[in-house]
Amino acid sequence: MELRSVRLAESPSAKDRVRLVGEVAYDDCPGTEEYWFEFPESLARHLTPTADPWIACLLPLAATLGQPLRLCVPPDPVLAANVPRILEIWTRWYRERFPNLRAVPLESPPPQKVPLAPEPRLGAGLFSGGVDSFFMALRDSQRPRQNRESEIHRLLCVHGFDIPIANRPEYDRLRARLAPAAEAMGKQLIPCATNLRELRFREAKWGNLSHGGALLSVGLALGPLFRSLHVAASHAYRPFHEWGSHPDTDPLLSTSATRISHEGAGVLRSRKMEYIAGFEPALRALHVCYSSGTAENCCDCRKCYLAMLTYEVMGVLPRCSTMRSSVDLARVEKVYLKSNAYIKLYGEVDVLARRAGRTDVSAAIRRCIARTRRLQRRMAAVDWMSTKRGLWRIAHYLRPRVLAGSVR
Repeated sequence: MELRSVRLAESPSAKDRVRLVGEVAYDDCPGTEEYWFEFPESLARHLTPTADPWIACLLPLAATLGQPLRLCVPPDPVLAANVPRILEIWTRWYRERFPNLRAVPLESPPPQKVPLAPEPRLGAGLFSGGVDSFFMALRDSQRPRQNRESEIHRLLCVHGFDIPIANRPEYDRLRARLAPAAEAMGKQLIPCATNLRELRFREAKWGNLSHGGALLSVGLALGPLFRSLHVAASHAYRPFHEWGSHPDTDPLLSTSATRISHEGAGVLRSRKMEYIAGFEPALRALHVCYSSGTAENCCDCRKCYLAMLTYEVMGVLPRCSTMRSSVDLARVEKVYLKSNAYIKLYGEVDVLARRAGRTDVSAAIRRCIARTRRLQRRMAAVDWMSTKRGLWRIAHYLRPRVLAGSVR
């Protein structure tokens, strides 16, 4: 695959916004796709002329397709040197699970450092309004400042990931809710957008492989402006399992200009939620759900129930205005926890519930986990069938029936 051109363009959606546009061609099909990152026009002079953001978002897809990544613009020398290491980690992690993943060549003009913006160059964080990113931003705002260079001054709120790019009104609603919380933390909220998830980029596994690079590519598009770029960690249990945003891979996307930091690894999710519960603006803005594709939490999926149960046993739920004020424990029992990571997270809440004397919540969670384990055994057979010629249609028929009645 090839990044054929990079240009700046006016945004067709708003006069005061500008896009960094890359034209991408693939080796196995004709035509091209236009990838873009959109920012306020006032930041146009800081958009990078290098390949750095394009490497971050296109490398997972190139490895998935098994196609060399050819670039028409030079990469940063630090990032270019790290690409083989990133690919080695991915292929080692997923040798069995994704055997077609390849360590592909990177072909580009000679690496060069990007011209830096005038001082002060500050730090920025990727901010969705979820538990992890709220914890990262709030902890940064409350820690003693001995090294001002590492402070997160700006928060990048990206449209096009949890909320589809076509749904601009919902993104505007979410941004309006997050802005007061950002201001209360002493940080500037920067609206951004990208169409990555509308393009062939979707073929790279989002959770397992590509979402870390997608997030960081938005920040790297403004690499000349940022001294550091911070992404919130997803997981707490060591050793950290393979994931698209990981303490081993995210920092390898750093450049000569911008140091990338993976924040909060090893901190339990319940600890993060307890920490932000003391900050009322967060409870008025918390957005944990991607199921509905809107600014609201659906309050009826595994991720919403995880947050609601945690705050229920902490006695905080009635204060969290973005969630229902009570939990339907009968629905909790039917939640399907699709991964062992979710089983650990629900088990963490079970421990909290028993400590708080909430035997009703504990019982519902234990029934949920027991039901999930039964379904996982059946789903393992369905997944096996889906990989076999002649059986995949049967697997397609069985999958929704095995999970019938489940909350997902």
